[in-house]
Amino acid sequence: MKRNFTYAVLFFVTLALSSSYIIKDSNGKAGYTGSPGEQTCSGGGGCHSGGSSPSKSVTITSTPSFSLNKYYPDTVYTVSVTVIASGFSHFGFGAEIIDVSGVNTGTMQLPGSGVKMLNAFNSRRNATHTAPKVSTGQATFTFKWIAPPLGSGDAIFYACGNAVNGNGNTTGDLPIPYSYTITEGVAPTPTINTVEEINNNVISKVMIFPNPSNGLSTISYNLKETKTMKVELIDIGGKKVKDLASGIQYAGEHSEALNLQDVPKGVYFVKILANEQKISQKLITVN
Repeated sequence: MKRNFTYAVLFFVTLALSSSYIIKDSNGKAGYTGSPGEQTCSGGGGCHSGGSSPSKSVTITSTPSFSLNKYYPDTVYTVSVTVIASGFSHFGFGAEIIDVSGVNTGTMQLPGSGVKMLNAFNSRRNATHTAPKVSTGQATFTFKWIAPPLGSGDAIFYACGNAVNGNGNTTGDLPIPYSYTITEGVAPTPTINTVEEINNNVISKVMIFPNPSNGLSTISYNLKETKTMKVELIDIGGKKVKDLASGIQYAGEHSEALNLQDVPKGVYFVKILANEQKISQKLITVN
């Protein structure tokens, strides 16, 4: 029986987010990523081939971004795999994320629209399409990836997207392989003030507990004088995630409850601003 859709995304992030697989079924099949030990549907699978396009590529992006080709441990990323092939209108994909030893790294979960998770013959976790996605010239597939813990190393993306012509057989289709390497990054740490700066600070004795947080934490601090206060949650890329507290506060000891239940697992910074002064504290969420 001919299968009319195959697509592969081979992801390699030297921890090896690896998995470029061409999917041999219209509803997606795992294990054809082109990653170590796997074929692609065109490369040895005996399937899709013969197509061409003047503009073809596979791109992998994320939110937050893999800035400088790095990921940060325990951070939740929304990964987008885009297959581009002008002249085609049906697309599929498959993706697997492994480390350099050839096993999955991190956790792939929460597939987006038109995406599902499967286990391949080698027990690797794959993301693949549920059905060919219809779109002019390109299509994007998404899923969540929780990066592995500190010390896990690099990773690899092997990707091979498939653009198909929908003629009912495997001729005239265009598998597009791709590979991409990213490395483990180290989250920036807050600036440590000098003794003189600490003595002059309006804000002092900052503490967050519990930290890591399972969704609810408290921040305590001391104000030297009355100030307009703001407490913000910042991601590792420096983007504000949400406002946690604000208002005028008088001199003395203060504490604020931090509702982090809607914040994905990862590494963040809590920034306290008192007019022109600010202090940041690292916060890890595990919920």
